[in-house]
Amino acid sequence: MIGQGWWQHPFHEHGNHVRILGRDGNLILSQSDPNSLAGPLLFTTTTTPGQAMDGIFYWTAKGLNWDAYGHNPASGDASAKLSCTPDANGYNTSAPTAINYFEWCQDHNKPMQEHPFGDVAGGGPVTLPDPNLFANGAWFGGSPYLGPNATVRATGPTGTTPPSGTIANSPTGEAGFAFMWHSHNEREITTNNIFPGGMLMMMLVDSREFVIDESN
Repeated sequence: MIGQGWWQHPFHEHGNHVRILGRDGNLILSQSDPNSLAGPLLFTTTTTPGQAMDGIFYWTAKGLNWDAYGHNPASGDASAKLSCTPDANGYNTSAPTAINYFEWCQDHNKPMQEHPFGDVAGGGPVTLPDPNLFANGAWFGGSPYLGPNATVRATGPTGTTPPSGTIANSPTGEAGFAFMWHSHNEREITTNNIFPGGMLMMMLVDSREFVIDESN
């Protein structure tokens, strides 16, 4: 992040905090251990004019309070009943090639839906409406879960049509969680007096089986 011009642009990343690694090209090191990074976790990065900051962003699903992958041990889909073995920090790091690598294991097998349409086990805090009866944004695939066939498994065989605006996306295709990243200067998230607008971008969290093509 580079602060240009004369104004301060407080940049805010939804979805998680950002760990600052360095300022103006200098690593932020621990005073007690010069070999360890000690940059702060920031909710909003204040990009001061003339200052540059390097940070790293992780999205782990910690704090969602439901299983982001919709695991169900009774499912007929093998990708819906993967294991989660917590490491010392509570994350699934024992299988680096697994789709749910780094899953927050405390919420494993904890569904979001109390009475789901598909094979995602019941007992969650909410009941989602039929995806055929309501509309959502262009990135929403009709399911609150990540992973292969998440939309089909969450809505069942009779409710797999994506909501309005996502008809171009196959229910068994790619769908993720979209988070807004934007300036916290309210005047900068409008374009021609229309909200939202400038200084605005979207960050997409996707399941690991969808590979980003970096060839072009």
